Amino acid sequence: MRPRLETASLTRLGKPIDRLPDCAGIYRFLGENDQLLYVGKSIELRTRILSHYTAARQPGRQQRMMHAVVRVDCEPCTGEFGALLRENAAIKREIPLYNRRQRRRRHLWTLALVAGRHGFLQAQPRQLVERHALATDSYGLYHSASHGEDTLRQLARDRGLCLQVLGLEHGRGPCFAYQLQRCLGACAGRESATEHDGRLRNALLDQRILAWPFPSAVLMCERAARSQPGQPEEDWHVVDQWRYIGSFAQHQRAAAAALAPPATDTDDSLIFDRDAYVILLRALRSDRVDIHGADSLKPLENPLRGDRSAA
Repeated sequence: MRPRLETASLTRLGKPIDRLPDCAGIYRFLGENDQLLYVGKSIELRTRILSHYTAARQPGRQQRMMHAVVRVDCEPCTGEFGALLRENAAIKREIPLYNRRQRRRRHLWTLALVAGRHGFLQAQPRQLVERHALATDSYGLYHSASHGEDTLRQLARDRGLCLQVLGLEHGRGPCFAYQLQRCLGACAGRESATEHDGRLRNALLDQRILAWPFPSAVLMCERAARSQPGQPEEDWHVVDQWRYIGSFAQHQRAAAAALAPPATDTDDSLIFDRDAYVILLRALRSDRVDIHGADSLKPLENPLRGDRSAA
């Protein structure tokens, strides 16, 4: 028997509705006892939800999920940007049964450039925790410190960088790679710190994680191009240090959330969220939202408009 939408109750933010919204937003499929089965997003909720039922005509995982659906809950959003942020946060916070991607937050490591011996920069592994590790640019995302070091060693071999001045090899005199003509000679006085540092930065450039470009938390205002029934005309998204804090219909509530005392460092929400970083970076580059300071509500310049220099 094919699952049918008519067998599921429809709600919008928990309140009964007669039909699915025709706007952007996120949706939740819930089973018996309100077990969360799946969270998704779309720029057109009705079309996307109906497509799940169409796909469930064929036996498989989709059909099993849709047979278990008792209720479909919708959360209209102003646009795709807010829907992406809310979907990502909901999946990580609520851990739906059938969402495979984006479910787990992982402690990640990155490479931070610090001053080393004789003025040469070194790329040292650092655990990537928001509000602490993003004051300056970082490079790469790794599962462990050793993973970061292994990647750096491979870059050194490929680009002729010196493991000794990078702090990954110890000893006196030229490094072993220089004797094999695989190092350009920073350890032997044949390359200056400026030259070696420049090549190190270039080698890491395509892995750059940008430092937070604002002095504090910001409110990112998104407005609906053409508001549909039940759709908010604008959303105020609160973001600090690439961390999505929440979305609000009124800027006063958004500002209060932005200025609230920060969570403790043991809070899981402080783990760097790569998915949120990518969503936010894409929006800032494309200039899809207006940026306001959380403390003053004054418009801020977007320094990343049109930028393409980081992943």
